[in-house]
Amino acid sequence: MRKLHSFLFSLAFAATVQAQTPSEVARPASQEQTAQKTIEGYWQDTARRILFTRDAPASYAYGQWTALDQSQTYPSAKQIRKSAKGFELVDLLYDDTYAIRIVRADDRSIEFVRSAPFPACEMRHTCSLQGEEMLCSLENVCREGGKDVLDWKGEERYARRENCERGLRREAQGIPHRCR
Repeated sequence: MRKLHSFLFSLAFAATVQAQTPSEVARPASQEQTAQKTIEGYWQDTARRILFTRDAPASYAYGQWTALDQSQTYPSAKQIRKSAKGFELVDLLYDDTYAIRIVRADDRSIEFVRSAPFPACEMRHTCSLQGEEMLCSLENVCREGGKDVLDWKGEERYARRENCERGLRREAQGIPHRCR
């Protein structure tokens, strides 16, 4: 009886292994493939466009994408990473005089607010993956006379980068950094 049981088990196991072809066997995704499908990683802006600014002259042309020099010293670069609390974002151009609050985040999108104590304005970001890029809609809202006033509205396109590193000190335009 024991031999019959062992034989049937071996036969069932062999049939299961034979039934699986290489395309059906689950293969673990590489870290790079997984990262490409999430917002996690380093991002550098590649293009911007202004959709509204309250102090623009009447003749100002809105909506044109402006490509950015990728070797510039002060790009807008971000690092997004998962943490025990959900997601964290480091805006590499700014130091801790600016607060960053995550409003909502998942593997494919993030909403966050960057603010400073003075002036009483906050930049609201809504970002999501769009193919290989991340597209962010931005609104700068300032508090004036007890009311929120839309100061500026635009969009930024970001490309994934292998790494971005901050410089050592803050300068007038922000903290210089380089991405590769």
